[in-house]
Amino acid sequence: MFCFLWGIFFTLSGIAGNLPKQGSPSFLKVSTFDIDATPPVGGRLAYGRVENSWDLSLRARGVVLQGRGKPIVLCAIDWIGIANESQDAFKEALAEAVNTVPERVAVHTLHQHDAPVCDFTAEKILKEAGLDPGAFEGSYARELLKDLKEAVKNSLKNAQPVSHISFGEAPVYQVASNRRILDKDGKLSKMRGSFCGDSVLRA
Repeated sequence: MFCFLWGIFFTLSGIAGNLPKQGSPSFLKVSTFDIDATPPVGGRLAYGRVENSWDLSLRARGVVLQGRGKPIVLCAIDWIGIANESQDAFKEALAEAVNTVPERVAVHTLHQHDAPVCDFTAEKILKEAGLDPGAFEGSYARELLKDLKEAVKNSLKNAQPVSHISFGEAPVYQVASNRRILDKDGKLSKMRGSFCGDSVLRA
């Protein structure tokens, strides 16, 4: 999410350094969208199936920027990944929703655990080989894509003019990671992934 927000900031600051007057064709406007991206109970996740939905709230949200040129869509989804033909499908659908081109659409995933992983190419290859596509089975992703496209399109009705750009910063405390172990010089000494057989690193 940090990278996504910085992307929004640099996009806005790059085109809003000298904002046109309201009412001009290039006046910058922004709208937001936010929908539930949680698979139903029984749906596939990367490491299993959804057993309940009360403790799992995954979102697909973002912004549409309108101003000079065709609209720009920035979208972040609480999934593990959207790759290959899936990435193309998402960008094409969101571009169509606001009458822009896929090159002006960015779709990011935040890699929550446990969450869906979406890859229509992998799904197709596995099915053609007569194999169960498992977590790559894309029925829910295709349904979500329809809802997401509609939400992005509807967001344009609530577009707001942008008059100022601002940002802030603050210290962050008590944030740590046990994936990247640093040595006494602050250099990365060892790294562990989701599975780790090293008892020292697990400890």
